[in-house]
Amino acid sequence: MFSRINAAVLAVAAGLSTSAWAQSAEHVVNASFLINGSQKFIEQSTTANATQIATFHKQTAECVPLCLTPVRYSDEIQTVGEADVIQFLANSVSTGQGLLIDSRSPTDRANGFITGSVNVPFDLLQSDNPYAADILQAFGARSFEGMLNFTDALPLVVFDDGPSTTHAPRLINALLEAGYPTDKINYYRGGMLVWTALGLSTEDAKS
Repeated sequence: MFSRINAAVLAVAAGLSTSAWAQSAEHVVNASFLINGSQKFIEQSTTANATQIATFHKQTAECVPLCLTPVRYSDEIQTVGEADVIQFLANSVSTGQGLLIDSRSPTDRANGFITGSVNVPFDLLQSDNPYAADILQAFGARSFEGMLNFTDALPLVVFDDGPSTTHAPRLINALLEAGYPTDKINYYRGGMLVWTALGLSTEDAKS
């Protein structure tokens, strides 16, 4: 499983070459990315899919009855919005200079995900996972004499289902505990719930 994650990270980091995104006068998004030779799109619909939105608004085991995560993880971690995520995809992910991290489980991701994201479930970066260091090295960290150096680590944007779930904050916490620099971590708090509520397109496992 961990080799698949590393391969996915490397494919996104190295396989994207061209991108374009624009926002019209009506503020409707139209973005395209070439991912491993395949053209991907992010578009904004004038209507939202209520059934899809309901999929991402749910009670989770760690939140009974519901969570409401803070707008900011901390003063050191930047919270970003939807336009920021799209710009990050166009300017950083597409050139191999950043990673958009989906911190949810593969089961949750199967309900839909943001184009260009890489699935790294939050629990895989917990300190008790012996492969956590391998994943961090796939993010660009370098190992020297048993220690990780994050000088060349990639900037990240981390998301989950949205403000009522805590997978993204928990993954961010694991990154910080491992030594990942705060200025290379960004938190997309809106997650899939807000993304779909705004009519932004998603992919699924069948795409």
